[in-house]
Amino acid sequence: MNTSIDNKIIKLIIKGFVIATPGKLRKKIGQLDSDINTVNFGDIFTGSTQSQKIKIHNTTEDSISIFFSEDYIGVEMQIEPQTILPAAYGKLVLNFDTSNRDLGKLSQKIWLDFEIAGQPQSGEIYLQVNILEDFSTLTNLELANPPQIFVQNETLILKGLMSGELRTEIIKIENTGKRDLYIRNIQTSDKKFSIYPAKFIISPGEKSSFTISMKPDKYSSKLKTTITIISNDPNQSVINFTIIGKVDLPEGSSSKYIADDIQIEKAAKIVKSFKGNGKLIILDVRTVEEYSNGCLEDAINIDFYSSDFKKILKILDMGKTYLVYCQSGIRSKKAVDLMSEIGFKN
Repeated sequence: MNTSIDNKIIKLIIKGFVIATPGKLRKKIGQLDSDINTVNFGDIFTGSTQSQKIKIHNTTEDSISIFFSEDYIGVEMQIEPQTILPAAYGKLVLNFDTSNRDLGKLSQKIWLDFEIAGQPQSGEIYLQVNILEDFSTLTNLELANPPQIFVQNETLILKGLMSGELRTEIIKIENTGKRDLYIRNIQTSDKKFSIYPAKFIISPGEKSSFTISMKPDKYSSKLKTTITIISNDPNQSVINFTIIGKVDLPEGSSSKYIADDIQIEKAAKIVKSFKGNGKLIILDVRTVEEYSNGCLEDAINIDFYSSDFKKILKILDMGKTYLVYCQSGIRSKKAVDLMSEIGFKN
Protein backbone atom coordinates (compact mmCIF):
# COMPACT_ATOMS: atom_id res chain seq x y z
CA MET A 1 0.00 0.00 0.00
CA ASN A 2 1.64 3.25 -1.13
CA THR A 3 0.93 6.49 0.70
CA SER A 4 0.46 9.81 -1.09
CA ILE A 5 2.77 11.62 1.30
CA ASP A 6 6.29 10.29 0.87
CA ASN A 7 5.76 7.10 -1.17
CA LYS A 8 6.61 4.89 1.81
CA ILE A 9 5.32 1.31 1.76
CA ILE A 10 3.15 0.32 4.71
CA LYS A 11 2.31 -3.32 5.46
CA LEU A 12 -1.36 -3.99 6.15
CA ILE A 13 -2.25 -7.26 7.91
CA ILE A 14 -5.87 -8.41 7.82
CA LYS A 15 -7.03 -11.13 10.19
CA GLY A 16 -10.42 -12.78 10.10
CA PHE A 17 -12.48 -15.94 9.86
CA VAL A 18 -14.30 -17.20 6.78
CA ILE A 19 -17.78 -18.66 7.29
CA ALA A 20 -18.97 -21.13 4.67
CA THR A 21 -21.78 -20.06 2.33
CA PRO A 22 -24.92 -22.18 2.91
CA GLY A 23 -25.58 -24.71 0.17
CA LYS A 24 -21.99 -25.11 -1.00
CA LEU A 25 -20.14 -28.42 -0.77
CA ARG A 26 -17.56 -27.18 1.72
CA LYS A 27 -17.27 -30.29 3.89
CA LYS A 28 -14.85 -33.16 3.28
CA ILE A 29 -15.21 -36.93 3.37
CA GLY A 30 -11.70 -38.03 2.54
CA GLN A 31 -10.88 -36.50 -0.87
CA LEU A 32 -14.55 -35.91 -1.68
CA ASP A 33 -16.32 -32.59 -1.18
CA SER A 34 -19.69 -33.05 0.55
CA ASP A 35 -22.59 -30.97 1.78
CA ILE A 36 -22.33 -32.60 5.25
CA ASN A 37 -19.94 -34.96 7.01
CA THR A 38 -21.82 -35.14 10.32
CA VAL A 39 -25.17 -36.95 10.37
CA ASN A 40 -27.18 -35.96 13.45
CA PHE A 41 -30.51 -37.78 13.69
CA GLY A 42 -31.35 -36.19 17.05
CA ASP A 43 -33.91 -38.01 19.24
CA ILE A 44 -35.38 -41.18 17.70
CA PHE A 45 -37.26 -44.12 19.20
CA THR A 46 -35.77 -47.58 19.48
CA GLY A 47 -36.99 -49.92 16.76
CA SER A 48 -37.17 -47.15 14.18
CA THR A 49 -34.98 -46.41 11.15
CA GLN A 50 -33.66 -43.13 9.79
CA SER A 51 -31.92 -42.18 6.55
CA GLN A 52 -29.74 -39.27 5.47
CA LYS A 53 -28.69 -38.38 1.94
CA ILE A 54 -25.22 -36.86 1.49
CA LYS A 55 -24.28 -35.09 -1.74
CA ILE A 56 -20.66 -35.65 -2.81
CA HIS A 57 -18.41 -34.16 -5.51
CA ASN A 58 -15.10 -35.35 -6.93
CA THR A 59 -12.90 -32.26 -7.42
CA THR A 60 -9.70 -34.26 -8.00
CA GLU A 61 -8.18 -35.14 -11.38
CA ASP A 62 -8.63 -38.89 -10.80
CA SER A 63 -11.59 -41.21 -10.51
CA ILE A 64 -12.51 -42.16 -6.94
CA SER A 65 -13.90 -45.61 -6.10
CA ILE A 66 -15.79 -45.86 -2.80
CA PHE A 67 -16.15 -48.93 -0.61
CA PHE A 68 -18.12 -49.51 2.59
CA SER A 69 -16.57 -52.66 4.02
CA GLU A 70 -16.73 -52.43 7.82
CA ASP A 71 -19.65 -53.94 9.73
CA TYR A 72 -21.35 -51.37 11.96
CA ILE A 73 -24.38 -52.48 13.96
CA GLY A 74 -27.51 -51.04 12.39
CA VAL A 75 -25.62 -49.00 9.76
CA GLU A 76 -26.04 -49.50 6.03
CA MET A 77 -24.49 -47.34 3.31
CA GLN A 78 -25.74 -46.94 -0.25
CA ILE A 79 -23.22 -45.50 -2.72
CA GLU A 80 -24.25 -44.07 -6.11
CA PRO A 81 -22.23 -44.40 -8.26
CA GLN A 82 -19.55 -46.71 -6.89
CA THR A 83 -16.89 -44.89 -8.91
CA ILE A 84 -17.07 -41.10 -9.33
CA LEU A 85 -15.32 -39.58 -12.31
CA PRO A 86 -13.38 -36.29 -12.08
CA ALA A 87 -15.74 -33.28 -11.67
CA ALA A 88 -18.72 -35.65 -11.29
CA TYR A 89 -21.28 -35.72 -8.48
CA GLY A 90 -22.71 -38.64 -6.55
CA LYS A 91 -24.58 -39.42 -3.37
CA LEU A 92 -24.26 -41.47 -0.23
CA VAL A 93 -27.31 -42.62 1.69
CA LEU A 94 -26.69 -43.56 5.32
CA ASN A 95 -29.42 -45.79 6.80
CA PHE A 96 -29.51 -46.30 10.56
CA ASP A 97 -31.61 -48.93 12.35
CA THR A 98 -31.92 -48.57 16.15
CA SER A 99 -33.25 -52.09 16.76
CA ASN A 100 -30.04 -53.64 18.13
CA ARG A 101 -28.49 -50.55 19.68
CA ASP A 102 -28.39 -49.50 23.33
CA LEU A 103 -30.57 -46.63 24.47
CA GLY A 104 -28.86 -43.30 24.99
CA LYS A 105 -26.53 -41.02 23.09
CA LEU A 106 -24.37 -42.47 20.35
CA SER A 107 -21.42 -40.74 18.70
CA GLN A 108 -19.62 -42.89 16.16
CA LYS A 109 -17.22 -42.57 13.24
CA ILE A 110 -18.30 -44.36 10.07
CA TRP A 111 -15.28 -45.10 7.87
CA LEU A 112 -15.32 -45.25 4.08
CA ASP A 113 -12.50 -46.73 2.00
CA PHE A 114 -11.40 -45.05 -1.24
CA GLU A 115 -9.17 -45.98 -4.12
CA ILE A 116 -7.61 -43.04 -5.99
CA ALA A 117 -5.13 -43.65 -8.80
CA GLY A 118 -4.60 -47.16 -7.44
CA GLN A 119 -3.81 -45.88 -3.93
CA PRO A 120 -6.01 -46.78 -0.91
CA GLN A 121 -7.30 -43.91 1.22
CA SER A 122 -10.09 -43.41 3.73
CA GLY A 123 -12.57 -40.85 4.98
CA GLU A 124 -15.07 -40.63 7.80
CA ILE A 125 -18.64 -39.58 8.51
CA TYR A 126 -19.67 -38.73 12.07
CA LEU A 127 -22.93 -40.27 13.26
CA GLN A 128 -24.80 -38.75 16.20
CA VAL A 129 -28.13 -39.93 17.60
CA ASN A 130 -30.03 -40.13 20.88
CA ILE A 131 -32.02 -43.39 21.06
CA LEU A 132 -35.14 -43.21 23.27
CA GLU A 133 -37.66 -45.76 24.47
CA ASP A 134 -41.19 -45.41 23.06
CA PHE A 135 -43.62 -45.44 26.01
CA SER A 136 -46.67 -44.80 23.82
CA THR A 137 -47.11 -48.58 23.45
CA LEU A 138 -47.73 -49.11 27.19
CA THR A 139 -51.22 -50.15 28.32
CA ASN A 140 -53.26 -48.08 30.77
CA LEU A 141 -52.59 -50.71 33.45
CA GLU A 142 -48.84 -50.46 32.89
CA LEU A 143 -48.97 -46.67 33.02
CA ALA A 144 -50.99 -46.78 36.26
CA ASN A 145 -48.44 -49.09 37.94
CA PRO A 146 -45.06 -48.04 36.58
CA PRO A 147 -41.59 -48.72 37.96
CA GLN A 148 -40.14 -45.68 39.70
CA ILE A 149 -36.43 -44.92 39.79
CA PHE A 150 -35.02 -43.17 42.86
CA VAL A 151 -31.43 -41.96 43.26
CA GLN A 152 -30.60 -40.47 46.67
CA ASN A 153 -28.41 -37.69 45.30
CA GLU A 154 -28.01 -36.66 41.69
CA THR A 155 -24.71 -34.95 42.42
CA LEU A 156 -21.64 -36.67 43.87
CA ILE A 157 -18.95 -34.39 45.30
CA LEU A 158 -15.61 -36.14 45.63
CA LYS A 159 -12.72 -35.13 47.87
CA GLY A 160 -9.17 -36.37 48.08
CA LEU A 161 -8.80 -37.18 44.37
CA MET A 162 -5.19 -37.75 43.34
CA SER A 163 -3.83 -37.35 39.83
CA GLY A 164 -3.22 -40.75 38.21
CA GLU A 165 -4.75 -42.73 41.09
CA LEU A 166 -7.80 -44.99 40.62
CA ARG A 167 -10.92 -44.08 42.61
CA THR A 168 -14.06 -46.21 42.86
CA GLU A 169 -17.52 -45.10 44.05
CA ILE A 170 -20.76 -47.09 44.48
CA ILE A 171 -24.03 -45.45 43.41
CA LYS A 172 -27.29 -46.89 44.78
CA ILE A 173 -30.60 -46.98 42.89
CA GLU A 174 -33.99 -47.87 44.38
CA ASN A 175 -37.19 -49.01 42.65
CA THR A 176 -40.07 -47.38 44.53
CA GLY A 177 -42.63 -48.45 41.92
CA LYS A 178 -44.86 -51.48 41.37
CA ARG A 179 -43.14 -53.17 38.39
CA ASP A 180 -39.62 -54.31 37.66
CA LEU A 181 -37.26 -51.44 36.97
CA TYR A 182 -34.98 -52.08 34.01
CA ILE A 183 -31.79 -50.06 33.97
CA ARG A 184 -31.40 -49.98 30.19
CA ASN A 185 -28.03 -48.28 30.05
CA ILE A 186 -25.62 -46.18 32.11
CA GLN A 187 -23.18 -44.15 30.05
CA THR A 188 -20.67 -41.32 29.97
CA SER A 189 -18.61 -39.89 27.14
CA ASP A 190 -15.61 -39.28 29.41
CA LYS A 191 -12.96 -41.95 28.88
CA LYS A 192 -11.54 -41.39 32.38
CA PHE A 193 -14.62 -43.19 33.78
CA SER A 194 -15.72 -46.81 33.58
CA ILE A 195 -19.11 -48.14 34.74
CA TYR A 196 -20.15 -51.63 35.85
CA PRO A 197 -22.72 -53.01 35.40
CA ALA A 198 -24.36 -50.77 32.80
CA LYS A 199 -27.57 -52.86 32.69
CA PHE A 200 -29.53 -54.63 35.46
CA ILE A 201 -33.04 -55.20 36.87
CA ILE A 202 -34.40 -54.02 40.24
CA SER A 203 -37.53 -55.62 41.70
CA PRO A 204 -40.26 -53.41 43.24
CA GLY A 205 -39.21 -52.09 46.66
CA GLU A 206 -35.61 -53.28 46.19
CA LYS A 207 -32.26 -51.50 45.82
CA SER A 208 -29.26 -52.18 43.65
CA SER A 209 -26.09 -50.34 42.69
CA PHE A 210 -23.46 -49.76 40.05
CA THR A 211 -19.78 -48.91 40.37
CA ILE A 212 -18.02 -45.92 38.86
CA SER A 213 -14.22 -46.09 38.56
CA MET A 214 -12.19 -43.05 37.57
CA LYS A 215 -8.56 -42.06 37.18
CA PRO A 216 -8.00 -38.26 37.00
CA ASP A 217 -5.44 -37.22 34.40
CA LYS A 218 -2.35 -35.10 34.98
CA TYR A 219 -3.70 -32.02 33.20
CA SER A 220 -6.74 -31.13 35.24
CA SER A 221 -7.09 -29.90 38.81
CA LYS A 222 -10.87 -30.26 38.45
CA LEU A 223 -13.00 -33.25 37.60
CA LYS A 224 -16.54 -32.97 36.34
CA THR A 225 -18.67 -35.31 34.26
CA THR A 226 -22.27 -36.33 33.73
CA ILE A 227 -23.38 -39.95 34.03
CA THR A 228 -26.65 -40.68 32.21
CA ILE A 229 -28.93 -43.37 33.70
CA ILE A 230 -31.59 -44.68 31.30
CA SER A 231 -34.47 -46.80 32.63
CA ASN A 232 -37.98 -47.98 31.79
CA ASP A 233 -39.56 -45.51 34.22
CA PRO A 234 -41.97 -43.69 31.85
CA ASN A 235 -42.04 -40.60 34.07
CA GLN A 236 -38.29 -40.07 34.21
CA SER A 237 -36.57 -42.42 31.80
CA VAL A 238 -33.38 -40.35 31.79
CA ILE A 239 -31.56 -39.18 34.91
CA ASN A 240 -28.35 -37.17 34.67
CA PHE A 241 -26.00 -37.90 37.55
CA THR A 242 -23.21 -35.33 38.03
CA ILE A 243 -19.78 -36.05 39.50
CA ILE A 244 -17.52 -33.18 40.53
CA GLY A 245 -14.30 -33.05 42.49
CA LYS A 246 -10.98 -31.31 42.98
CA VAL A 247 -7.84 -33.18 41.98
CA ASP A 248 -4.59 -32.84 43.92
CA LEU A 249 -1.76 -32.51 41.41
CA PRO A 250 1.87 -33.29 42.31
CA GLU A 251 3.90 -30.42 43.74
CA GLY A 252 5.68 -28.43 41.07
CA SER A 253 3.53 -29.87 38.31
CA SER A 254 3.74 -27.83 35.13
CA SER A 255 0.51 -29.39 33.90
CA LYS A 256 -1.90 -27.25 35.92
CA TYR A 257 -5.12 -27.09 33.97
CA ILE A 258 -5.75 -23.64 32.51
CA ALA A 259 -9.52 -23.87 31.94
CA ASP A 260 -12.66 -23.46 34.02
CA ASP A 261 -15.98 -25.20 33.48
CA ILE A 262 -18.44 -22.32 33.87
CA GLN A 263 -22.19 -21.78 33.95
CA ILE A 264 -24.21 -19.53 31.62
CA GLU A 265 -24.47 -16.65 34.11
CA LYS A 266 -20.69 -16.48 34.59
CA ALA A 267 -20.12 -16.72 30.86
CA ALA A 268 -22.38 -13.70 30.34
CA LYS A 269 -20.41 -11.70 32.93
CA ILE A 270 -17.11 -12.66 31.29
CA VAL A 271 -18.33 -11.56 27.85
CA LYS A 272 -19.51 -8.24 29.31
CA SER A 273 -16.21 -7.62 31.11
CA PHE A 274 -14.21 -8.14 27.89
CA LYS A 275 -16.61 -6.16 25.68
CA GLY A 276 -14.81 -3.94 23.19
CA ASN A 277 -11.21 -4.72 24.14
CA GLY A 278 -10.60 -7.50 21.59
CA LYS A 279 -8.96 -9.81 24.13
CA LEU A 280 -11.75 -12.42 24.27
CA ILE A 281 -12.52 -14.91 21.49
CA ILE A 282 -15.87 -16.72 21.65
CA LEU A 283 -15.33 -20.08 19.98
CA ASP A 284 -18.29 -22.18 18.79
CA VAL A 285 -17.08 -25.74 18.10
CA ARG A 286 -20.41 -27.09 16.80
CA THR A 287 -21.06 -28.00 13.17
CA VAL A 288 -21.70 -25.33 10.55
CA GLU A 289 -25.36 -26.42 10.44
CA GLU A 290 -25.76 -25.93 14.19
CA TYR A 291 -23.90 -22.61 14.04
CA SER A 292 -26.07 -21.35 11.16
CA ASN A 293 -29.23 -22.06 13.16
CA GLY A 294 -28.14 -19.72 15.94
CA CYS A 295 -24.98 -18.80 17.86
CA LEU A 296 -23.68 -16.46 20.53
CA GLU A 297 -23.05 -12.91 19.39
CA ASP A 298 -19.54 -12.43 17.89
CA ALA A 299 -18.81 -16.18 18.07
CA ILE A 300 -16.55 -17.71 15.45
CA ASN A 301 -17.16 -21.25 14.26
CA ILE A 302 -14.57 -24.02 14.00
CA ASP A 303 -16.19 -27.44 13.65
CA PHE A 304 -14.72 -29.84 16.22
CA TYR A 305 -15.33 -32.75 13.84
CA SER A 306 -13.42 -31.08 11.00
CA SER A 307 -10.27 -32.94 9.96
CA ASP A 308 -8.44 -29.57 10.08
CA PHE A 309 -9.62 -28.65 13.58
CA LYS A 310 -6.20 -28.94 15.24
CA LYS A 311 -4.47 -27.13 12.38
CA ILE A 312 -6.89 -24.21 12.64
CA LEU A 313 -6.42 -23.99 16.42
CA LYS A 314 -2.67 -23.63 15.94
CA ILE A 315 -3.06 -20.42 13.93
CA LEU A 316 -5.16 -18.72 16.62
CA ASP A 317 -3.63 -16.14 18.98
CA MET A 318 -2.59 -18.06 22.12
CA GLY A 319 -2.29 -14.84 24.09
CA LYS A 320 -6.02 -14.19 24.12
CA THR A 321 -8.75 -15.61 26.36
CA TYR A 322 -11.15 -18.13 24.85
CA LEU A 323 -14.74 -18.89 25.76
CA VAL A 324 -15.49 -22.26 24.15
CA TYR A 325 -18.97 -23.73 23.83
CA CYS A 326 -20.98 -26.43 22.01
CA GLN A 327 -24.41 -27.99 22.48
CA SER A 328 -23.95 -30.12 25.60
CA GLY A 329 -20.37 -29.43 26.78
CA ILE A 330 -18.78 -32.63 25.46
CA ARG A 331 -17.13 -31.25 22.32
CA SER A 332 -16.09 -28.00 24.03
CA LYS A 333 -14.43 -29.96 26.86
CA LYS A 334 -12.48 -32.04 24.35
CA ALA A 335 -11.58 -28.90 22.39
CA VAL A 336 -10.25 -27.19 25.52
CA ASP A 337 -8.20 -30.28 26.41
CA LEU A 338 -6.63 -30.12 22.96
CA MET A 339 -6.01 -26.36 23.26
CA SER A 340 -4.27 -26.99 26.59
CA GLU A 341 -1.95 -29.53 24.95
CA ILE A 342 -1.15 -27.11 22.12
CA GLY A 343 -0.17 -24.35 24.53
CA PHE A 344 -3.16 -22.04 25.07
CA LYS A 345 -3.08 -20.43 28.53
CA ASN A 346 -6.54 -18.98 29.17
